[in-house]
Amino acid sequence: MKLKKIAAFGAAFGVAIAGFGAATAAHADPVSDGYSIVGSDTLQDAVAALANGTTITGSSVKVSGAGKALASWDAFTLGVTGGVGSIQTKPFGPVFDRPNGSGAGRNALIASNGGTAFMSGSTQTPAFGYGTGSVNVQNQIDLARSSSVSGTAGTNLTYVPFGQDAIGYMFKVGTASGSGNAAAATSAIQALTKAQLTAIYSANNSSDASAVLSGSGYTLTPVGLQSSSGTWSTFLSKIGVSTLGSAVDTRSNTAPENDGRVLTPGTNEVQIIPLSIANYVGQVNGAARINTMAGATVGSIDGVAPYTGTAPSLVPNTAYYNSSDWGRTVYIVVPTAKISSGNALYDQGLYDLTNLSSSTSLTYWGGSGAPTTSKAVKLKFGFSAPTGTAVTRNG
Repeated sequence: MKLKKIAAFGAAFGVAIAGFGAATAAHADPVSDGYSIVGSDTLQDAVAALANGTTITGSSVKVSGAGKALASWDAFTLGVTGGVGSIQTKPFGPVFDRPNGSGAGRNALIASNGGTAFMSGSTQTPAFGYGTGSVNVQNQIDLARSSSVSGTAGTNLTYVPFGQDAIGYMFKVGTASGSGNAAAATSAIQALTKAQLTAIYSANNSSDASAVLSGSGYTLTPVGLQSSSGTWSTFLSKIGVSTLGSAVDTRSNTAPENDGRVLTPGTNEVQIIPLSIANYVGQVNGAARINTMAGATVGSIDGVAPYTGTAPSLVPNTAYYNSSDWGRTVYIVVPTAKISSGNALYDQGLYDLTNLSSSTSLTYWGGSGAPTTSKAVKLKFGFSAPTGTAVTRNG
């Protein structure tokens, strides 16, 4: 979730803007004659930097497709109840629900490619009362950001690796009172095992969830993420939890990912939540547009730290990122026909944007690490070379 300059206004007048959001797109969003991309929060800062143009590497880097600009829409925006609201991606196009995560982004791309209706889901509409409902979004979305591969066997969509990320957890420790020992609670929570994470997110009562903090006088509250989050589904898969414990604070399945501000522990309480390590590194290193991580700490799992160094020079720990337990490849999703030479739907610009051999595409991880490459930009945002390869799926 990344701030726009209207944040202060939105915070003060959130209800008014929420009502207005049903009729119009958020003011800070682009409307593009070129290509549009939506979806995962995990990738959005790095993709936005490449789409808008950045000098973070010391050189100017900006991606485009056959001379057409790429415009990126965040998964969340401030100033709207629930942080979602509505967007318009193309001139004179329809206003529709903002796709707020990997799953919603893929669904929106499928709807755009197939000329069908899109509505992001019950967690957004009509629950918050501002959604546009079911809208035909044909040709409104060209690409999607995804932190996981989904769908059934098939060839409709191609998932092209954007980079390697890793799943981890962050926590905040509340103020100590009475018998509470903040130092002991911090020591206990900052290094967990996979088995402990499984137990925490399977717990059906506070006592079981808090077992890792025994003797500190603190209780532990595990927090969940919004339901369309690829980070959330991947985290649960990696720790082997299919049925969430009732001790988990689900936040009504709407908590944005990679935002340290959602952790607000009370006295003698620790709160914990999964996150993208690359997104954390990008924020703390100052590559991202803002840093929401004040007061949040990332823990190590099974004795392995997810990154090395100190801010603003954190770098991924390859052993952690490439492990089967915690590493994951994240993707740019594109309709396969549009990047297949000879197909009647072939689009040179979309091919350029996802060409693994082009040093200025979204997906480049070739031999050159020059500051003029998109690879150099992605490294600044905490991503490393992907271990996964391109795959195709129907949906």
